[in-house]
Amino acid sequence: MSYQILQEGVFFKENSLKVKIMFRDPEIPYSLHSHDFYELVVVVSGRGSHLTLGAETPIGEGSVLFVRPGVQHGYGKLDNLRLYNILIGSDVFSKEISDLSEMPGFKTFFLYSEENIPIFKLNNYQLTETIFLLKEIKAESERVGFAMGSAAMAYAKLLQLVIKIARIHTPKLQGSTRSTAERLDPIMLFIEQNLDRSLTLEELVSVANMSASTLNRQFKAYTGWSPVAFHIHRRIAYACSLILKADMSVEELSEASGFSDGNYFSRQFRSHMHMSPKQYKKLWTGQ
Repeated sequence: MSYQILQEGVFFKENSLKVKIMFRDPEIPYSLHSHDFYELVVVVSGRGSHLTLGAETPIGEGSVLFVRPGVQHGYGKLDNLRLYNILIGSDVFSKEISDLSEMPGFKTFFLYSEENIPIFKLNNYQLTETIFLLKEIKAESERVGFAMGSAAMAYAKLLQLVIKIARIHTPKLQGSTRSTAERLDPIMLFIEQNLDRSLTLEELVSVANMSASTLNRQFKAYTGWSPVAFHIHRRIAYACSLILKADMSVEELSEASGFSDGNYFSRQFRSHMHMSPKQYKKLWTGQ
């Protein structure tokens, strides 16, 4: 039985960085096919089935899978499935990225046998951070002529993404990491649902159902931030997304992301992004 083979030349321009990110909103049913490049898939929302030769695996929000060249796969039974396709040229993935082969998580996820496409699930926090990173890679990789070092920046952020996924998937850490993730998942969800206002430590402690000291210790060990500082960081990330899709003043951005006034918002933005909101908009949109 014949099947479609997708070629690098269709997706990548000659003499350009062979990294392309496509947001499928929604994904459409796709029969079994293969490609001569690598494909990393991150599901944002919805449901569906991932198809391989003789197998059908349910996928949904947070699902991550990696398809190597020559491996047949497809999609079916879709219910508003929205996902990112990260296409990676074979030469890109065979260079410095191969140096990561000693990472256990890299071996089990990116160097799997061709008979089995690995799929695992990101929690809410991991998915949010991954989407933010994907948007940055997409913006850099689509810059005309790769001005201002965009090719190098896109590749650096791709490495960051691969390392992040490998660390999450590291077998020896899965037990402890998952238990911590499960304990913190309610507070992560609460934070994501309240990016338009400030939160107090008391509110977060109540949602987490643990003492302030325990919450601070576990949260910082897991994310590198205190809960309140992480919430501010996520609100700034939310403001960044608003800058890219809406023409809003500093005051409007401040109000939308729950800051008390424009000056305080601008200080926090500069502290986290190392530039002003205006500079951020010009960097990513050219406006």
